[in-house]
Amino acid sequence: MYQSVLVTGASSGIGETIAIHLAHKGFRVFAAARRRDKLKTLSGLGGGRITPLEMDVTDEASIADALTQISEDGSALYGLVNNAGISVMGPLEEVSLADWRRQYETNVFGLVNVTRAVLPQMRIAGRGRIINIGSVAGRIAAPFQGVYASSKHAVEGLSDGLRRELAPHGVKVSLVRPGFINTSFGAQEQDELERYAGGAYAEQIKIFKSWHAKGHPNAAGPIVVAEAVHHALTVVRPHSRYTVPKKMLVFLALRNLAPSALTDRIFARVTGLDKFKKGSAS
Repeated sequence: MYQSVLVTGASSGIGETIAIHLAHKGFRVFAAARRRDKLKTLSGLGGGRITPLEMDVTDEASIADALTQISEDGSALYGLVNNAGISVMGPLEEVSLADWRRQYETNVFGLVNVTRAVLPQMRIAGRGRIINIGSVAGRIAAPFQGVYASSKHAVEGLSDGLRRELAPHGVKVSLVRPGFINTSFGAQEQDELERYAGGAYAEQIKIFKSWHAKGHPNAAGPIVVAEAVHHALTVVRPHSRYTVPKKMLVFLALRNLAPSALTDRIFARVTGLDKFKKGSAS
C-alpha cells in the first residue's frame, strides 16, 4: 500500500505541483480544493495515484466530509500538506478588516481546522508528517505585504508549537518557506495591489508593483517546493524549516543579523522605494 497524503490548495501552482510530484514518487495523494472542477487538470496524472477532493479549509463540515471520503477509500493518512492560502496585499491603513479576516480565515484558521481534524488518527497511530507551507514573508515583510506576511508569521509560530507538542507522539512537523516562485500567485498579488492605485499610497504602490512584477516570472518553478515537501515526508529526521529556493536564505540572514535600520534601507533600495519622496504623489 502506498502511504497517503492530503494536499490542500491543490488546484494550481505550488499545490498542484506538490500533488503530482508526490504521486510520481509513489504516494497516494488526495488533492483538495474548494471546487472539484478546478482539479480537472490532475485527472490521469501521477500514475493514477491522485484522488481529487472538494474541500473548503474554512468550513469544518466540508473538511469532515473530505476525511470521511478518505476513510471510506480505506486510506489512513500518513501526511498532511497545508498549502491552501491566499494573499491580501495593500497598505495596512487602507486594507479593510473584512480582507484581514479573509486572509486569516484561510491562511491561519483554515490550516488549524484541517490540522486539528487529521491529528487524532496520526497521534493514535504514533506516526505521521505535517508540512505547513509558509513563506519567506513569514520572517521578513515587504511593504504593502503586511497582511499576508503577518498571517505567515502566525504559521511560523504555530508550526513551532505544534512540532514540540507532537514530538512525543511520533508526528513530525516541518515548515516550508517559499520565496518568489514562478506561478500565477504573483499575478493575483498584482491585482490586489491595483485596488489601491488611486489611494494615499498610490506613488509608492506604483514603484513597488514595478519591482514585484519581476519577482515571480523570473523565479524558480514550484518543483523546488515540491522537492522540499517530499524530503520532509520521507527522511527519518526532517528539517524543522526548509527555505526555497536556497538563495532566499540571504534575505533571512539579513533580517536575522543586520540592524533593522540597515535592513530597511536595503529593502528600500532593492524595491526602488528609496526613490519615493514624500509629497511626490499626485
